[in-house]
Amino acid sequence: MRIGTILSARNKANRLPGKALLPYAGQPLTGFMLRRLSSVPGTEGVLLATSTDPRDTTLCDVATELGFQSFRGSPDDKLLRYRDAARAQGWDYLIVVDGDDPFVSVRHLGELAAFARSECPDLAVVEGLPLGATGFLVALTALEAICRDRPEADTEVWGHLFRRDPAYRCIDLNESDPRWHHPDWRLTLDYPEDYQLHQKIMHGLEARGLSADFENVMAFLADNMALLDINRHVQAAYEAGLARARAAALSPAAGGQS
Repeated sequence: MRIGTILSARNKANRLPGKALLPYAGQPLTGFMLRRLSSVPGTEGVLLATSTDPRDTTLCDVATELGFQSFRGSPDDKLLRYRDAARAQGWDYLIVVDGDDPFVSVRHLGELAAFARSECPDLAVVEGLPLGATGFLVALTALEAICRDRPEADTEVWGHLFRRDPAYRCIDLNESDPRWHHPDWRLTLDYPEDYQLHQKIMHGLEARGLSADFENVMAFLADNMALLDINRHVQAAYEAGLARARAAALSPAAGGQS
């Protein structure tokens, strides 16, 4: 079984323009994440998956400069892009990580890879972690099936397309360790307030001589809980946006099923 990690990134953000290139530890976010994801246990490596949109050429340049490969596919249909990337690499499973989750837990991504080998699900995710700390495990066979006989569509939000269909075996791995179980913490990057929090974290870890690994980030926040107030208020707007994206994906005009 061949398993690879995909960093799913575009250079089209509206709420935080240019976020894929914002500096993290002296390098663009995309490069920072590629380096972190290159060490996921049980995987063959990491691939930048972006689109054919000319705006995304800069992201490919970042990957190339650091020695990583990139794949360019559908501008709007993430599922087609992931399927085609997996085909190109010859991977049976993908661990998909969003390009705006700089503090994703490499530890838990490795657990997803191990789970793929033992259980062979169609889709799996670790629940109970902070928002922005996990990725999705998805089988190429499931991607082939869900993309078959379906018009190209905007699948900005896509996990529910598998979960609502009983034909797919979708499994949640639940994290209960109190060090990591903080689903109310927001670590993703979507608003200026998120970046403000991230900069506080990065500067705090640097002052301690620590890297920005998930474990160090969580320990730092546990010692500095007040920092979580910086971006707490944007969560409602974020969830409303997700709801709109899910509704769009399910509408007949977008190629979704009723």
